[in-house]
Amino acid sequence: MVLAQRTGQLPDALPYPVRHYRRPPRQHLWPEVLAWPLLMAHRAWRFDVILAFDSYPCGYPACWIKKRLGVPVLVSPRGEDVQEGFFALRKPRVAACMAAGYRNADRIIAISRWAADRVRTIAAPPADNLPPIDIVYNGIDMEADARLRAQSRAQPPSMPLSKPFILHLARVDQRKQQATAIRAVHRLREDFRKRGLKYAIAGDGQGMDEVCRVIDELGVADIVVCLGTRTGLDKAWLYDNALFCVAAALWEAFGNVLIEAMSAGQPILASDIAVHREIVGPHQAGLFFKAGDPADLARQLTRMLTEAPALRPAAQAACRHFSLEAMIDGYERSCLAALSASETPGNSPSTSAPHPR
Repeated sequence: MVLAQRTGQLPDALPYPVRHYRRPPRQHLWPEVLAWPLLMAHRAWRFDVILAFDSYPCGYPACWIKKRLGVPVLVSPRGEDVQEGFFALRKPRVAACMAAGYRNADRIIAISRWAADRVRTIAAPPADNLPPIDIVYNGIDMEADARLRAQSRAQPPSMPLSKPFILHLARVDQRKQQATAIRAVHRLREDFRKRGLKYAIAGDGQGMDEVCRVIDELGVADIVVCLGTRTGLDKAWLYDNALFCVAAALWEAFGNVLIEAMSAGQPILASDIAVHREIVGPHQAGLFFKAGDPADLARQLTRMLTEAPALRPAAQAACRHFSLEAMIDGYERSCLAALSASETPGNSPSTSAPHPR
């Protein structure tokens, strides 16, 4: 079952029950009130384990009430609440609640080594105060992806874009660095025009105004194409037809675009941050550039135009490490380990979390 905040419309039919709750007006002051809908859900379904995404705001109240529920709690950092400079840390109690949520979980599932290291920093030393941390990478349904790409070849979608092109697919904001990429492309504008090459930005977000302004200021509207949000066949076609993909984020906890690209056999030109090194580096599925540096990105774009074909086999081979089945197996192992520990005599994983002062 899934307990979800009422933030928008969900599909009419899902393969699991969903119980909604309303977002409390001041959850940074009293996150414990989020335990109430969890208690109601448990009375209805009697689940055996709780998987809470992020310590704040979900993991802490789950740990706070777990003694009453009598079930183990696994907390999984997804990136937002473990990033440096997380906006909510400016609010009272948030830092203490985050640390308590991770320290009092029965087990932690991190989606990368970077996320695990951030949990250790947030929870504060000594590290032996933390429960076991399992690293389970995100996974995708590669067979479904392959079917979509095949369908996009049979029925090519209408796209305001011609080949050849480089693909930058991400939410558009300052962290994802689309504006930096445009400045890099501006340095290579004559080569792009000579090749008839386009730089395709797929996505939308609060950074679109800046992106449009930079395109106009630099005069590169003929080579930088903004496609807006693309899903389904459109996204499949983009992955299938790009020369390679660019991932320019300043930080990530994981980055699903990396494994989506590799699933399509696309090598990646990635910013040199810990998670990109962790996911792309071991498989030699791409190249790296200095994060936030348009000059270095321009240099590596030129190199990638030559080396991308040779990197495709490595990218295709790498994707098998990030399958949906591997992810599900990882979560299942973690849940079973938490359940097993809770049933071991002498263990008391159901101790409720203390109120952070």
